[in-house]
Amino acid sequence: MRSRSQMRETASAVVSTAERNERLDPIALGFAVGIVMATSVGLIGVTSRFGWGERWRTLFAGLYPGFEEEAGGTVAGIAWGGVDGFVAGLTVGSFYNRFRCE
Repeated sequence: MRSRSQMRETASAVVSTAERNERLDPIALGFAVGIVMATSVGLIGVTSRFGWGERWRTLFAGLYPGFEEEAGGTVAGIAWGGVDGFVAGLTVGSFYNRFRCE
């Protein structure tokens, strides 16, 4: 049986140098962060109807116009959260590619 250190060495040897130097796709990161953010805002909108997460709903209502407790407000919050997350992910991915060491 192999030890953990031997297994780690084997796993790290599998990743080639070319794979380690690949650039990050900012658009893919933007979509991923946008989906996570939209889902989070949507969950806050739904749970605030039951009295949970009211402070978070108030915080997001200050950030995203139209984000209210009603169903239409939750949809508006989901849209704003998705756009906000996409822009944040796109920005972080672009900065990462710009400043990464080669």
